[in-house]
Amino acid sequence: MKPMEGIKVIELSTMLAGPMTARILAEWGADVIKVESMNGDAWREQYGTSLSPCTETANPNFDMQNMNKRFISLNLRSKEGLDAIIKLISGADVFLTNYRIHTLEKMGLTYEQLKLRFPKLIHASVLGYGSEGDEKYRPGYDYTAFCARTGLLGDLAPAGGPPIMTVAGLGDHSVAVALSAGIAAALYKRTVTGEGEKVDVSLLQAGTFILSTGLLNGFNGRKFPRDRYNCSHAGSNTYQGADGEWIYLAIVDYRRFAEFCDTVGLPEVAKDPRFSTQQAYYTPESKRELTKILDAKFAEQPVSYWHELLNAHDLPHEIVYHFKDVPYDPQVQANHYTYFHEYPDGTKTVFTNSPVHFASVNPAEIPCRTSGPIGCDTAGILKELGYTEEQIQSMYQAGEIR
Repeated sequence: MKPMEGIKVIELSTMLAGPMTARILAEWGADVIKVESMNGDAWREQYGTSLSPCTETANPNFDMQNMNKRFISLNLRSKEGLDAIIKLISGADVFLTNYRIHTLEKMGLTYEQLKLRFPKLIHASVLGYGSEGDEKYRPGYDYTAFCARTGLLGDLAPAGGPPIMTVAGLGDHSVAVALSAGIAAALYKRTVTGEGEKVDVSLLQAGTFILSTGLLNGFNGRKFPRDRYNCSHAGSNTYQGADGEWIYLAIVDYRRFAEFCDTVGLPEVAKDPRFSTQQAYYTPESKRELTKILDAKFAEQPVSYWHELLNAHDLPHEIVYHFKDVPYDPQVQANHYTYFHEYPDGTKTVFTNSPVHFASVNPAEIPCRTSGPIGCDTAGILKELGYTEEQIQSMYQAGEIR
């Protein structure tokens, strides 16, 4: 039995954070029904964001967040459409949404509006800026509420340059992991108390948590953005090889500094008074000067040489990889963190698996049910709810479903 087997999730969300949360729950065994508007989730049309192909059969950019779900399209501006989603929720364990509060209020779908009717329901929300404060109604996106507002874009950029360029989903997927955990905790509470729960995670909340140590740095006076010579210490820094590629050195334990110096051919550096004590090693001047010394040393050989040498001595480091390489990484493949998929029309893509492994879920055998067109499961789902064929056809004709 999978961890979420037997749990039914109704998802009313768009774009990335909410859909990815539901996708994670689906991989853990939940039955997820995604409710879309008559026009569908806007993310269906955003394939250019990742340069993904999009055909009548294949939409990998959308499927990355939406695999292993069933899809129903309802006109939530109509009485019949709202009645249908209420019927769905009445048989669900979890209602997951990223719709803004005032929109949910109009439809009668806030936690407060549903909790008396469905006291065992877990009401899970993705928010932009939180449920309190003057900005609680603001639209929030990954790039804005998570990346820009928290300091990530501005303070993690190299000094003197513009804000860093990130990729879609960094904050959204952080929210998805947190919200999935929150939903699991709420379901456990329900098994003990029999009561439902309200669970929410905002992009701003996830960003402030993910960047906890950055906030501590700023609080304690460290100036950002920084360059490589204003590092935490020279043993924890990036260095460029002769081939132009980079390596991250992570000699975070000063007790191994002398061993590292011997290994790379700089035994005299460990004895230099500027670096030979831990107190001296951490001064701003020593960090800067040692970084320059190591810059010159690492520039003598390609990154592959340093990787093999440091590996042979079990000295912590990592090659700075590129996105294009990660799907093919043997270690990534060995652990089934990514897998390759070919659609019926021949379109090929890479997908990631969810970020948790269970003994009961073989990561090599997780289903890959892709999305299909808007409303592809509408009729079947409505039949499960007790609608007759005549009622369903009437709803299609009236524009209440798609």
